[in-house]
Amino acid sequence: MLDLIREFAKYKIVKFLFAIFLIIPFGLFGIDYYFRTPVGGDTIATVGSLRVSQGDFDQALRQQQETLQAQFGRNFDASIMENPEVRRSVLDRVINERLVVVGAERAGVKIDDRQLAERIASEPAFQDDGKFSKERYEAIARSQGFTVVGLDERLREDMRLSRYRDAIVRTAIVPRTTVDGFIRLSEQNREVSMIQVGPDAFLAQVKPTPESLKAYYDARAKEFTVPEQVRVEYVELSLDALAARTPADPEEVKKFYESNKSRFVQREERRASHILLTVAAGAPEAEAKAAQEKATALAEELRKKPAGFAEAAKKNSQDPGSAVQGGDLGFFARGAMVKPFEDAAFAAKKDEIVGPVRSDFGWHVIRVTEIKPEKGKSLAEATPEIEAEIKKGVAARRFADVAEGLTNIVYEQSTSLKPAADLYGLEIKQAGPFAKAGGAPPVLANPKLIAEIFSDNTIKAKRNTAAIEVSPGVLVSARVVEHKPAEQRSFEAVRPVIEQRFKREEAMKLAVADGEAKLKAVAEGKDAGLKWPAPLAVSRQKPGGLPPQVLDKVFRADAKGLPAVVGVATPMGYALVRITKVIDVDKIDDEKRKVLGEQLKQTVASSELESTLTSLRGRIGVQVSKEALDKKASP
Repeated sequence: MLDLIREFAKYKIVKFLFAIFLIIPFGLFGIDYYFRTPVGGDTIATVGSLRVSQGDFDQALRQQQETLQAQFGRNFDASIMENPEVRRSVLDRVINERLVVVGAERAGVKIDDRQLAERIASEPAFQDDGKFSKERYEAIARSQGFTVVGLDERLREDMRLSRYRDAIVRTAIVPRTTVDGFIRLSEQNREVSMIQVGPDAFLAQVKPTPESLKAYYDARAKEFTVPEQVRVEYVELSLDALAARTPADPEEVKKFYESNKSRFVQREERRASHILLTVAAGAPEAEAKAAQEKATALAEELRKKPAGFAEAAKKNSQDPGSAVQGGDLGFFARGAMVKPFEDAAFAAKKDEIVGPVRSDFGWHVIRVTEIKPEKGKSLAEATPEIEAEIKKGVAARRFADVAEGLTNIVYEQSTSLKPAADLYGLEIKQAGPFAKAGGAPPVLANPKLIAEIFSDNTIKAKRNTAAIEVSPGVLVSARVVEHKPAEQRSFEAVRPVIEQRFKREEAMKLAVADGEAKLKAVAEGKDAGLKWPAPLAVSRQKPGGLPPQVLDKVFRADAKGLPAVVGVATPMGYALVRITKVIDVDKIDDEKRKVLGEQLKQTVASSELESTLTSLRGRIGVQVSKEALDKKASP
């Protein structure tokens, strides 16, 4: 429960900031144009009366690619975005977002003006000094490309759809018996011994003929093709680079500073320790009173001996995360803690013992240990931050015009990137060689740009690609300077590789056959010549080095008649496993039950939402263009 108080208060803020400051991928905020545009030629799916356009799908694919690029870095292969299964997964997610909109409308979920106003006023993102700031709200609206009314409606729709989803997932219930059964299954141990029948022992038996090797090659010729490759030059226009070249007027910096001084104030922070005596919601009055009386006694004792606070917290606090630290919660500013705790902490003097204070978690005894007073930045200290913001704002306003100009010039003067580079001060960079399936640097690994690079217009007609937005605020146009067509490697050139692979695969077949024969002999009560090693206790949580398919086989085996022997083919050959003992869990830890119970509840909740959307999909009808999923030229 480390920092539970802080996390309780932060949850809404983090969720809200995520919705506001990140680009919401699939338009969940009720913009009528986005959802209700009449069906046109670029519609790739319909969800009842709503549609998914090619542009919507392209945007979703781009976001998925950016997520994967961030996750895998240089190991990311852009060609995966052409996989129909990946495209189906992304499209299903877009469709589900539309289904949430339909479901909320059918359920009559509404957010009135009072509820919206309370939500906006309570969000720290829109506050200065703990109070709602109209100026900050208007600035955030402008930065996101909205009017104030537009941002109001975007937030209203976010609340509406969240309320619909929450109404479904909150119905999820996982009985304690189910949780306990899950824990017993997941933590059950079985003693096993494993023998691996590998292919190496059978390699000498494999005698490939020239004919068998040639047949192997012919059946897999595509695997021995060197894919076409290109070397390119390209120009990159980015919002960040444009901002870096934009000057900032010192007078404008000064004016900005004077108008926004509150932004450059480091708010007061306090460091506090606490002792928490928990009181569950709905607890009997007697239980709550007993906790209060104990907290009162602790507070009175510690006022007499404040030096003993850390030791008292370790002994008495029911917040295990901070208790081991002597109750220390670290530094925090206003808005980070639940309000009763915060009010008490910020009203106290240094080293004062405060409490008991009641919050949603129970009773707190608080000691403020350090105070960092509010401190403002001078104009000189704030200038770099202000200049960066002014430059970015100016660049953002110019970016659309510059992007349009770049788009036009790489098209109109399509035989060279030099005119575009000269006009906008861009560097012509080199990359390659790389193939369509992978190897391109991250800035070029956008599926739509890769598709254009490898198109006939770029390779055969030797024209620039279009200026493609490869990520938000970044446009790239490329030109092929060298092209190497795909090349089929001859049989003789790859014969050593063919022979090695052929022998390995045939030896693997022999290993599997031998393992299956041994398993059959054991099942028939015959001596299979197996010498089992010492047993090892394994569980689903601690597999002890057993491959997943082997572990699964072990725990699917009937434990009534032990010892039992099971077998399964693996990438290493054939595994034979002897199960000699089952060790069940004696006692289930309450904390583990609580944690796993929450995990199971979330799983059930996700299943409930998916089931609801699947049912809704069947009732309203969803149509999908197969061509959109098979299309190779991704956005």
